[in-house]
Amino acid sequence: MVIPLIVIAIWQYTGSNRMIADGLFPSFTASIEALSDFLFGTAEQSAPYSGDWVTSVLDSSQRILSGYVLGSVLGVVLGLFSGYSKSVRLLVNPMIDALRPISITAWIPLALIFFGIGNAPAIFLTSMATFFPVYVNTLIGAMSAEGRLLRAAAMLGANKWQMLVRVTFPATLPSIATGMRVALALAWTTVVVAEILGARSGLGYVLMDAYNQFRFDYVVACMISLGALGFLSDRLLAWLFKRPLRWVESAAKA
Repeated sequence: MVIPLIVIAIWQYTGSNRMIADGLFPSFTASIEALSDFLFGTAEQSAPYSGDWVTSVLDSSQRILSGYVLGSVLGVVLGLFSGYSKSVRLLVNPMIDALRPISITAWIPLALIFFGIGNAPAIFLTSMATFFPVYVNTLIGAMSAEGRLLRAAAMLGANKWQMLVRVTFPATLPSIATGMRVALALAWTTVVVAEILGARSGLGYVLMDAYNQFRFDYVVACMISLGALGFLSDRLLAWLFKRPLRWVESAAKA
């Protein structure tokens, strides 16, 4: 707790004394008061989104969940088949490698043209941001599946489908978990960018609206909310993978 407390003390001192950005940067206590108003509507002079924290979080979470699930499913399926089959890899991998370096923000104009304003562009961008890390990690995991396990399954009479589902997929789970945790952080980042440019609700929209109104205390309140929600969702995902991956810990101890 030492470093966070030092950061908070410096933050409070510089913000209270208007030492940063000509006094526009809010102090720690001002940011916490804004967060409290955002949550419960407690301030005497409330902002337009006072008490709207739950609604904003639900709107952002809906977009994140939809895009994250879609991108993860596509990434796992394509990555698994590409890692298992050289023919599929030669067919799919070059196109994905060509698209992967393109920044997600570069897709925003096309997303707005194709889907307009609302949930659809945010879901599209979030699914793309999710897909690439999940696909790459799944591909590497599938290609790294131990050959002796595949040979043992073949000797026991397993067909190709059984080898994919019963051998390659379980062996790839640690890589899938890594890719999905990386993708989850990217999903939170991407949905905020999408909401800033193409939505009328959510944490990203509130953040940009607060910026336009020079309410930087609410900007920081949104950032605190995003950090906390991202951390909690990552902990939840790690907990969900804990039981399926219990064999990894057992193997490490052995």
